Amino acid sequence: MKKKDVPLDKATKERFQKEQLLAESGLNHKEEYAAEIAAPSRKISNAEQYKIRKPERIESRSDVSDEEVENLVEAVTRNKAVGYVALFVALASLFVWPVLLGISGIVLGVIAFLMGNKGLGSWSIALGFIAVAAYFLLVPYYA
Repeated sequence: MKKKDVPLDKATKERFQKEQLLAESGLNHKEEYAAEIAAPSRKISNAEQYKIRKPERIESRSDVSDEEVENLVEAVTRNKAVGYVALFVALASLFVWPVLLGISGIVLGVIAFLMGNKGLGSWSIALGFIAVAAYFLLVPYYA
């Protein structure tokens, strides 16, 4: 007698059918969901620092006056203006008067870099240097 020929009782048949349905439906992964339903083990006691503070406290702590803030905004705007002028001069040096505008772009780029505009200053220095170097490398071929 083979294993297939053995008649199964009703409970075993139902168990096999249930397992087959679970496997086909994708619900038989045996995953653990304890983290979603478990209660927290302790209270968070350090939450005070994350609470929203009232605006009165923030304003009373401020030692910076409105005039100082305006002066800082003007200084930052001035620094960006120097950086953009330096970049414009360096770009122009690629097309017109490479030595004069290239050196000017390098100098203005250094000034912009020292004033805090690192990106614009670096680009201005690099483009000015490229314009001057290209001029001195290419002039012998065209003279």
